[in-house]
Amino acid sequence: MDLDGTTAEYDRKFATPVVTHINQTDEEQAILEHNAHVEALETYAMELRKYFENSEDEKYKRYLALKIDRTNQRLEQLRTEDTK
Repeated sequence: MDLDGTTAEYDRKFATPVVTHINQTDEEQAILEHNAHVEALETYAMELRKYFENSEDEKYKRYLALKIDRTNQRLEQLRTEDTK
C-alpha cells in the first residue's frame, strides 16, 4: 500500500459511500458524511499502526509515527466537532 497519499485521497478511495434518502435533511446528510470520514480515518490509522509494528527500518517507523500522530489529531478534532 502506498502511504504517501493524503488523508483526503485515502477517504476518497476507502470511505464507505453514503447512501442518501429522498427525505433526508442536510443535517442528516452531514452527519452521515462526518461518520464516514471518521470511519475512514480510523481504518487508515489502524493500517498505519500495522505497518509500524511490522517495520524494522527506524527511519520508516519515524515517518509512520508522524502519520499516525497527525491522523489521531485529525480524529480527535473530528470527534470534538461532533460533540459541539
